[in-house]
Amino acid sequence: MKPKTLRLIFTLVILIVAVIPLIFSDRSEPKYMGLQKVLPNVKLGLDIQGGSLLEYSLKVEGTNLKPQEVIDNVVYVLRKRLDAAGYNEATVAKVVSGGEIRVRVEIPGILDTTQAEKLVGSRGKLYFAEVVDTTVSDIKPELSRNRFITVNGQEVGIYEYVQDMNDKLSWYRVKKVFEFGKEPFEVNGSDIIDARASINTQKGGFLVNLRFSSEGAKKFELATGNLVNKRLAIVLDDKVIIAPNVNSRISGGEAVIENIQTIEEAQNSAALIKSGNMPVDLVKFQENTLGPTLGKDIVETVVFAGLLGCGIVLVIIVLLYGWTGIVADIALIYNIVLIIGYMALTKSILTLPGIAGVILAFGTGIDGNVIINERIKEELRLGRPVLTAVGKAFDVSFWAIFDSNLTSIISCIVLYYFSTGTIRGFAITTIIGLIGSMFTNLVVSRLMLESSYKLINVKKYYKGNVPEVKEAK
Repeated sequence: MKPKTLRLIFTLVILIVAVIPLIFSDRSEPKYMGLQKVLPNVKLGLDIQGGSLLEYSLKVEGTNLKPQEVIDNVVYVLRKRLDAAGYNEATVAKVVSGGEIRVRVEIPGILDTTQAEKLVGSRGKLYFAEVVDTTVSDIKPELSRNRFITVNGQEVGIYEYVQDMNDKLSWYRVKKVFEFGKEPFEVNGSDIIDARASINTQKGGFLVNLRFSSEGAKKFELATGNLVNKRLAIVLDDKVIIAPNVNSRISGGEAVIENIQTIEEAQNSAALIKSGNMPVDLVKFQENTLGPTLGKDIVETVVFAGLLGCGIVLVIIVLLYGWTGIVADIALIYNIVLIIGYMALTKSILTLPGIAGVILAFGTGIDGNVIINERIKEELRLGRPVLTAVGKAFDVSFWAIFDSNLTSIISCIVLYYFSTGTIRGFAITTIIGLIGSMFTNLVVSRLMLESSYKLINVKKYYKGNVPEVKEAK
């Protein structure tokens, strides 16, 4: 198959994938009457469409902890929970009022505060438990009998039915308390220091690497040593995240969960395990539904200004380069469709910084097209046939465009890794736009120009006499 045919197929497939989520709208979701009326499948951020505000006090009574000691950990855990749920644009911050430290959560696009509370969750009690039995049921099974035991001064039932997080019909009967050694004990979220997803380079598939505290390592070694060839469930808020088999006694404070089929499953499991380490209970202080932070008029003004600026640039490109400028404009519009289509497909949230990222990607695409068009002019002035000049221009411009975009993408990856909230949204949108710019500059534009090279006005590039140019056959 010819390279030109491959580029055509690839271009059409990507365009179709981007357009489908823009066409088929989810009518069950509330719509914003302004920007979202045009882009119904793109979720909008708190600054554009509003959302929910929740504020919590920290319940530290009965513990040896102080609010100052736990607030950073609480903010971190809530941030991880919301990121894992896809709400990267949500904001989590500590606030001080009347000498009391509280945590404030603002979630865009959710106007039902009850739904927002489910995302935030409760304390998020995470614990390890022995799997005694499994059953399939559409309702929670009842325990025929239970046994209560005192652990750390509290009386708890040692058996419980918990539901599989990914299968609502699967239920596990688990034993939450380990009765090995001198005293019964629990292994819970406070015993975990870190959880990370990685690739299993030896056996294939993916892993979740767990790291325990010194005390947690001792308890985990004792528990696993007595549960070899049995299943150990990791439970968060009465939902089983994962229930791997124990192959051997695990010592040294580090454990590995194997046989995970996808990187998404490994990442989600690691995020949930790590986010379960909430040190205190949260007490709801207030809840409220927020309107757009910026206001409808401001958002529409910003969008109008961006569209006007882009429109002026599109016209200037056509005036400067003629047909090659028209092709550049089509490629730029193609890139915008890719960005918005990807955001609709992945349910990403668009905020004002995200709009800035789209405009930045638009500018980067303009730069790439200017480089290519100027190179085409140089090749034509050397007397090369038009089709040859187009191919040569793209070949020579490839590394200049690739290198400039790659350095920007790396910068945005670093920005995404070390930031949260709206800054992350800006980084994601910019990365998508830069990748799209490279694709449209180097593939889409080339495909269109090579298919329509006869429309290029060669005389436009010469001030004096036009040299005789013979077309390659």
